[in-house]
Amino acid sequence: MKATVQLTIKTASVPEAQRLLRTLCEGLVASGSIEEYRFEIDTAEGAVTEKCLLSEEGRVVA
Repeated sequence: MKATVQLTIKTASVPEAQRLLRTLCEGLVASGSIEEYRFEIDTAEGAVTEKCLLSEEGRVVA
């Protein structure tokens, strides 16, 4: 089964939002509640996903 969840996160920092979402999703994987996850964070410069590597300023570097 596939489900989509939309969240509004109270942070202005893209790296912090990415860390929060990764922590939440990894916890769900560890508990056996989900098998895998994927997320996108909408920013003015485009989408940031769980696979993006960010610079200290929050810009995507890879």
